[in-house]
Amino acid sequence: MAIALLAACTPDNAQSTFGTAGPVAKDQADLFNFIFWIAAIVFILVEGAIIYIAIRYRRRSDSDKLPHQTHGNDRLEITWTIIPVLILAVIAVPTLTGIWEQQNGVPQDQGEVLNVEAIGHQWWFEFRYPNHEVVTSNELHIPVNRPVAFKLTSEDVIHSFWVPKIAGKVDMVPLNDNYMWMIGDEVGEYYGQCAEFCGIAHAHMRFRVIVDTEEDFQAWINGMHTAPDAPVAGSPEASGKNLFAANCSSCHTVDSTAPGSYAREITSQQARWNGWISDIENSGIVSAPNLTHFGTHSTIGAGLKDLNQATLEQWITNPESIKIGTRMQKHAAVYDTADGNAKLSPAEVSDIATYLLSLKPGSAPAGAVADAGGDVDGEDLFVSNCASCHSTGDDTVVGPGLAGIGDRAGSRVAGQDATMYLKESLTDPGAFVVDGFPAVMPEWGHLGVDSIEALVDYLKTLK
Repeated sequence: MAIALLAACTPDNAQSTFGTAGPVAKDQADLFNFIFWIAAIVFILVEGAIIYIAIRYRRRSDSDKLPHQTHGNDRLEITWTIIPVLILAVIAVPTLTGIWEQQNGVPQDQGEVLNVEAIGHQWWFEFRYPNHEVVTSNELHIPVNRPVAFKLTSEDVIHSFWVPKIAGKVDMVPLNDNYMWMIGDEVGEYYGQCAEFCGIAHAHMRFRVIVDTEEDFQAWINGMHTAPDAPVAGSPEASGKNLFAANCSSCHTVDSTAPGSYAREITSQQARWNGWISDIENSGIVSAPNLTHFGTHSTIGAGLKDLNQATLEQWITNPESIKIGTRMQKHAAVYDTADGNAKLSPAEVSDIATYLLSLKPGSAPAGAVADAGGDVDGEDLFVSNCASCHSTGDDTVVGPGLAGIGDRAGSRVAGQDATMYLKESLTDPGAFVVDGFPAVMPEWGHLGVDSIEALVDYLKTLK
């Protein structure tokens, strides 16, 4: 039994707190070891005394008489009161010192501080880098030997942010910001875990911390601002892109690379949450991981499995076969089937997986918008940006069906024709929200004037 218990203390274990890779975790491990050995000595002395007394003064025969009974011993009582007080005082000094050092703010003298906002969701982690305008999910990149300051919060229930080998755990509480900091002093990949029971998939709410060299971290930041190359027409990637847009893009973003996309993603994520919370049981939209450059990730399902074509196809087909409780399967229209599997053929699932794995920094300069080539096609724009929330008929998906929108739009607002109304709806969707629908539509002004005009022209053709 002792061997089995000690096996949990193996420093090489991925979530062991004994093999540390950062000063915060090291200080906590040193404090634990200090307290442990004091406790071990106390245990040996007390248990030794109990065993000695039990043997030395045991009843040896039926004729043994009880010893003379006394009440109280001032010397003994004072001794066993003072000794624990002294022990606790000795333990309190490094404990309070450590708490003060770790709660007294991120150190400013160990390099430029990296600011990260970590947000807990059921059951995945979102990471935002406000100074670099990068947003990603489930895989956190930090530079080696630089302090990282975290702002921790939760979107739904209480979670707890814990990277055992680098830092301690701090709760993520809805509507309340908590703060912590860490430094990774060894390049490598480290396990993170939610440490507060948060629902059915709590044990599967994991993430990875990738500690990069300074050069690799800067390359990753630049890569997150570099759009992927456009798929070749007729390729599985091109097919997968259209299928993804039609079935997944209302909840997942894949293009947070261009200037302004960081703010749009934050707005979109909040809108998704508002849409879900307004009708938890029936919502067709929910906040979900940002998949920009998903092909550079190493894991899937918030760190549950290695990312490859096979695991991604399994995830797309039936997410619950990998991770129970996913909101994606409960709310996305593509999973509205008797068995919960996606309404997609194996070939379509394969194309989507191939497309997602292709999402990596392309050849365009950082911050540039990838050029798909050719003339702007309004129908293609609709399929790529709108089809996951709107049908071209009368069916409601997330938003209303758009059949006849060109005829209706001209009578919506006095003084505006159909073209003016549709343009404003695309560039400022909060201006006109149809009664009975949540205000979850993102703004599309970043598509550019030509694309907006082409999209409006296409919408006016829908009958």
